[in-house]
This record gives sequence, C-alpha cells and structure tokens, in this order.
Amino acid sequence: MPDMERVEKLTSILEERSGLDVREAVVRFYNYLSIEETRIYDKETDYLLDTLGVEIELPF
Repeated sequence: MPDMERVEKLTSILEERSGLDVREAVVRFYNYLSIEETRIYDKETDYLLDTLGVEIELPF
C-alpha cells in the first residue's frame, strides 16, 4: 500500500505543472507527445515516483 502523503505530494506537483486535474492532464497530454517527449515524461515521472517512494501496481 503506497504512502498516501507521498501520493498526494506527487499529485500536487503534477497538477501544479499541468494546471489540470492529474488524471485529465496525463490522458490529454500523453497522447500528443512526440516519441522524445514521451521518453522524457516517462523518465521524469519515474524519477518522481522513486524520489517519493511510490510504487505503482499495474492493472494487468
């Protein structure tokens, strides 16, 4: 179970950077990124998750 304080902090950072609700921002912008931008986005997201100690459970 992830630390909810850390999840909220990550959500806050992503919402602040995008200006949107985090779910909407991820869906809206990820599909429009170039391959290079997608790679950078994934690396930054992974860095933030590692820094905050958040583990993701894949739905499949």
